[in-house]
Amino acid sequence: MKNLFLLILFFPAITYAQYTAVPDPNFENFLEANGMGDGVPGNGQVLTANIENVIDLVLPFNGNITDITGIEDFISLENLDASFNNIATVDLSANLLLENVVCCIQ
Repeated sequence: MKNLFLLILFFPAITYAQYTAVPDPNFENFLEANGMGDGVPGNGQVLTANIENVIDLVLPFNGNITDITGIEDFISLENLDASFNNIATVDLSANLLLENVVCCIQ
């Protein structure tokens, strides 16, 4: 019985990472390049754990980002600057802590 207890105690827990879909390749490349990705450029997703604690997000000027789908999982986001990208619409309803948004069109 003691051996069974030790086996259970030291058996590694199986966990599954949660991912956030990021369909815009330019947005995903930016996230990957800034440590918010999943380490696999071009796969259309990032690790949710890498973005859920981001408070400030400043997208590159003229980054040719047209879609910031995935922004809904930035649940700690307070400041978003998406200036000079080609983003036509965005749903920020899940970003409850968001205080400042800057979006300028070219």
